[in-house]
Parts: sequence; C-alpha cells; structure tokens
Amino acid sequence: SIGFLAANILMALFWRIRRARLLLTISSLLTFLMLVSISLFRSVGLLLTCLFFLGVTQGTMHTAVDSLFSEISGKERAKFLNWLHIFIGLGAVLGPLLVGMLLSWSEKWHLIYLMMALVTLPLPILFFRRTIYQGITYGGEPETSTSSSLVRPTTSPLFWLAVIGVFIYVGLESAFASWVPVFLVKVRNVSHASASYSISIFWFALMTGRFLFGRFLYRTNLSLFLGIGALATVLFTTLTFSIDSVLIGLFMAFSGLSLSCFYPTILALGGNTFPRRIGFITGSLAAAGTVGAIVFPWIIGPISEAFGLAKGVFLVPLLCLVLAGIFLSYNYLLTRKRKHQRPIV
Repeated sequence: SIGFLAANILMALFWRIRRARLLLTISSLLTFLMLVSISLFRSVGLLLTCLFFLGVTQGTMHTAVDSLFSEISGKERAKFLNWLHIFIGLGAVLGPLLVGMLLSWSEKWHLIYLMMALVTLPLPILFFRRTIYQGITYGGEPETSTSSSLVRPTTSPLFWLAVIGVFIYVGLESAFASWVPVFLVKVRNVSHASASYSISIFWFALMTGRFLFGRFLYRTNLSLFLGIGALATVLFTTLTFSIDSVLIGLFMAFSGLSLSCFYPTILALGGNTFPRRIGFITGSLAAAGTVGAIVFPWIIGPISEAFGLAKGVFLVPLLCLVLAGIFLSYNYLLTRKRKHQRPIV
C-alpha cells in the first residue's frame, strides 16, 4: 500500500500524456521483474523491498491508465472510466479465485508468483507497441474561465471536496466489504458460505452499476448524481443492517448499484472541473483513495469493539450521509462558479 501511495503522488507530479507509453511500458516491465524476484528470493528484507516496488509499479500503471483514459475521453470521460473500472473489478474478483485454484494444486508460493509474472509478461510488449497510441490525441476541452483556482487546483475548495470524498468513499467501500460477512455470521447467524455469496452479490452489483452508468447516465450532472447516489446508499445500507430476512441480499445489491459509479465518476468529475491538470487530479484522488484504504481498516476494529458489531456497522450509512453532503456542496459551488465564469477571448 505504501508503494502504491508513493506512485500515486509521483504520478500527480510527473504525468504528461506524451509520457504514457514510457510510463506504462516501464511499470509493466518492472511488475514482471518484481514478481519474478519475489518468486526467487527467500530473504524477508528482499521480499519486503520487492513488494514495495511492486506496489510502486502497480500504482504507476493503475494511475497512468486512469489518466490516459481521462485525457483522451474528453467530456465522455465518465463513460469510459466507468467501463475501464469494470475490468479492474473483474480482475480484483478473478485474481484471488485463480490464486486459490493454483494453491489447491500446489502450496509453493514461489511458483504462484512465477506464474503471476508469466501472466503479466505480455503487458510490456503490448504497451511498448506504437500502434496502440496511434490516433490518440488530447481530448480535453479548453478552460472556460481564467480563474486561478482552475489553473492551481489546490486553491479551489472543489479540489479538496473531491479529495475528501474519494478518501471517504474508498474507506466506506472497505468498511462495507469487511463488515458485512462478519455481521451476517455473528449477528444474523448466517452460514459462512452464505455470507461469502452475499458479498459476491455486492461486487457483482458494483460492476453492473458501472456498466449501466457508462451506458445510460454518464451525461448527467455528475456531482448532483453522486450526491443523490450517496443518499440512496444511506437508505439501502441502513436496510441491509436493520432487517433480518432474505431481503438482505436484495438491499446489498441495491447498495452496490448506488455505490458502483463513485470512484471512476469522482475521477471524471475532477477531470471535468480541471481539464488541464488531469494527471495532478487523477494522481491526487488516487492517493487520497489509497490513504482511505490504509486508514479505515484501523478505524473499523476499535469502533466495532467500542459499540459492538450490531451498532458499529451503522458507521457505513453515516459515512454515506457525509458523502451526500460533500457532493451536494460540490454541485452548489460548481454551479455558482459557472454562473460567474467569463470565456477566454
């Protein structure tokens, strides 16, 4: 996680679209080399070093792909970022399943990492090819205001609202995914198998929602949509933790649908607001999300112990309410700013 965070910060500072081929080729090649190294080394110190640099290469590749899609998609970036993250979600689901299957065949971890390295080997070859970059042009739209806050995002409250929003969202997603199976087993007395299936419903709904948003809703007012989506999630997550029936699975699915578009749409919203600072915005938001993923697991445990699991889970709808406030405020400030914009002559 620390390596991934470091890469996000570096990408925020150094991303340029003309560097996409170089960054993607080097990061994918180093990913292959780090996985091979992990499969060969036995020293704990060397393993930790390789894992850190593996995080750096993965963070670089992840943020570079997000930035590239955001740059070339222009005003349709919400559509293509949501579709891109469907495949990222599929990889996150299928990867552990494949590793589990390999472990059932052989418990030698060094062989597992070697096989993972072989799977990634085509990536540097693919990213190095010039043909995939032919026809790629900057799809950004020109600034409509000379406001310094749009040129320097850190001076704009919109930037900080987006950063706080993605920090809370990623933490919220981690909390929900961590708490729900334990809650179902310990509080609702559901079997471990059923609890595992139920969280699969959430992830499937998340990917389905991203497809539907990218297909039908990407032209909506993004900040307003995120605010309304967060309010819907308040309702569905509250019902998930309040009822004791087979409808829990249904409300988990609705929770996944209402949360589905958040991360890629926040990236798109940042890109739409600051189209000349795509790399900085994407890297900063990715870094904030990574911090949320690191910090929230440390918060969940003490809250669960202090209030009990049956009450602690209601932190999730509370955080959704905070998210709604953030993005409705974003919509208000953005609408007010647009009213006072003057075109560049």
